[in-house]
Amino acid sequence: MKNVVHRDLKPENILYDHDSNTLLIADFGIAWFAEDELYTAVETKDNGRLANFQYAAPEQRDRGAQVDQRADIYSLACILNEMFTPEIPYGTAYKTIGAVAPDFEYLDEVVDQMLRRDPEERQTNIGEVKNQLIAHKNEFITRQRISALTTTVVPENELDDPLIVNPPRLVNFDWESERLTLILSSPVNEKWNQALHNMGSFSNLGGFPPTSFSFTGSNANIQVPARHVQDIIDHFNKWLPRANAVYKQRIENETRRAEEIERKKLQQELEMQQARQRILGPNPPIEGVSRQGG
Repeated sequence: MKNVVHRDLKPENILYDHDSNTLLIADFGIAWFAEDELYTAVETKDNGRLANFQYAAPEQRDRGAQVDQRADIYSLACILNEMFTPEIPYGTAYKTIGAVAPDFEYLDEVVDQMLRRDPEERQTNIGEVKNQLIAHKNEFITRQRISALTTTVVPENELDDPLIVNPPRLVNFDWESERLTLILSSPVNEKWNQALHNMGSFSNLGGFPPTSFSFTGSNANIQVPARHVQDIIDHFNKWLPRANAVYKQRIENETRRAEEIERKKLQQELEMQQARQRILGPNPPIEGVSRQGG
């Protein structure tokens, strides 16, 4: 802050430097008006001349009134509101920013104070305006996050696992050189294989438990002499429903755990944002301490 009072802020006097991405204030040379020149301009019927003072604060139109940096704050509010609406505020029934740009409605409360007719009711300097903008933006974003979180529902997912929708079944077999290949209706994965190995009690032909099988895609392979082929097929057919049931239960449990973890994360995020809202609310925890952006 340079403690400079411009007294004639308007869009024509705000320039943009593209190379440095910086706004520049121009025409300081005409910032201080002779009193007679100012009131002659304001009271004239010439609309073109009067347009130069559309952004002037009320005290600039009152003879003998003190004009300081709060007049620039008023002018800046007019420009800011016009950028969104696009109308220059006049009186109390002006079009607000939130009416045309809901994502920026947090600006309205700040602009409203900047536009107060009585300079004593406005912010005292641009630093106070900046702090209010940061605080209102943070509070607004936090309210949006809370609103989104409170309406978020973690769906109970339908189990669309192909091994659950269409459980594997034995459809064919092959035997060659004492290698029995059982052909399933669909390829199985490692979790299904583990389900077969951990399905609890089961009957089996001695020496040929479920762990004896190796899987490649939809093929279950085992070394077995010819005399045991039929018994192995019969036992495997009995194991399939149990393995499918164990697999389904495991996938259901994993899915429910994932949903519960997601719900807890949402609840923690909601509680964090609610705590943030309480801190960033209208009453700061330490008077006079400005809030930072986040």
